[in-house]
Amino acid sequence: MKIAIPTEDGFTINQHFTPAKGFLVSTIQFGEVVEQEMRWNLNNEIPTSEDESYKTLVDCDKVIVREIEFNQSNFLQLHKIDVIKTEETIVTKVLMQYLQTVMQKESDTCCCP
Repeated sequence: MKIAIPTEDGFTINQHFTPAKGFLVSTIQFGEVVEQEMRWNLNNEIPTSEDESYKTLVDCDKVIVREIEFNQSNFLQLHKIDVIKTEETIVTKVLMQYLQTVMQKESDTCCCP
């Protein structure tokens, strides 16, 4: 699974989904971050169409944002990208919170003998 976070520097989340200079994309496997890459939004365009900005996120499963416009959220969801909102500002804390939430949900659905 790949999660994208809009950022200017790779450390903090943008206040708004756009205009972000780029997206920190984290690959998650078995509850751990196994790879991270910074994907720069060279055109600084709003991803609401099949443009270069959307191609930056096309292989992502989720986007974690602080604020996003309704039309942008709808566009991403139409392309099977889940939008998750957060109040947190630090990228590492957001990823830790996300992983803890996922692990908690998985443990709640797991049955023990």
